[in-house]
Amino acid sequence: MIVHKVLNNNIVSSLDERGREVLLVGRGLGWQAKPGEAIDKKKIDKIFRMDTGASTEKLKQLFLEVDVEVIELSARIIDYARETLKKKLNKNVYITLTDHISFAIERMKQGITFRNALQWETSKLYPAEYAIGLYALELLQKTMQLEFPKDEAGSIALHIVNAEYDCNMNYTQQMTEIIQNSLNIVRYAFHMEFDEQSLDYQRFTTHLLFFAQRALDHKLMDGGPDEMYELMKKKNPRQFRCAEKIQDYLKKQYNFTLSAEEITFLTVHIVRVTTKL
Repeated sequence: MIVHKVLNNNIVSSLDERGREVLLVGRGLGWQAKPGEAIDKKKIDKIFRMDTGASTEKLKQLFLEVDVEVIELSARIIDYARETLKKKLNKNVYITLTDHISFAIERMKQGITFRNALQWETSKLYPAEYAIGLYALELLQKTMQLEFPKDEAGSIALHIVNAEYDCNMNYTQQMTEIIQNSLNIVRYAFHMEFDEQSLDYQRFTTHLLFFAQRALDHKLMDGGPDEMYELMKKKNPRQFRCAEKIQDYLKKQYNFTLSAEEITFLTVHIVRVTTKL
């Protein structure tokens, strides 16, 4: 690879075989390097290939503002997340997570802490991502010699969720709130605690995840009342009313209107998680 631009002592850019700019990071990689020179591959720690030129420019600007140590930490966390989840992550997570970690470190150095309002929900609804957040927290504390609050694990987990579902933080927070508030409506209506290890509970939360996505994307199912709808309404009136309460919540909070088809499927899942009471 050939040096295209030298950003600083640790970062240079190059062009790939298709002529697209890529960013190369390594300790001392840019030291005394000049455009047109061959790059010593042994010095390259990480190659960043973004999907668009605009994303590359954003990442380049961010890399000029943060320490190389933060870039390396963020890359390690993202690589660990990808290997653990075995899923493709949106490459913009290199921008969002690196920026978040840099800001979190500066906050801690100044003694400023914050409370993540969705900490508990994140740990329950996204256990795999939260485990990655805990790994990241341990890595941060060990590397930076700073004591971070556990809330930071939840925040990092949500960045990973964003990258999985290719959405922004506001979208993820709204999605999480819809899921948790729907679960709470069922919990309070039946005066119960869920068996979070049960298959029925896991199916319900999975249904709520895709249900929340459909609602936020304005792609809710639009089927009208059918035989199944009438059967659920007649045979499971408590669960059916509970599904209607979820509809009332969504109407009041987001102005979403649920179809009979959506209410039917909600009722089916509510029946499954409540019939063993």
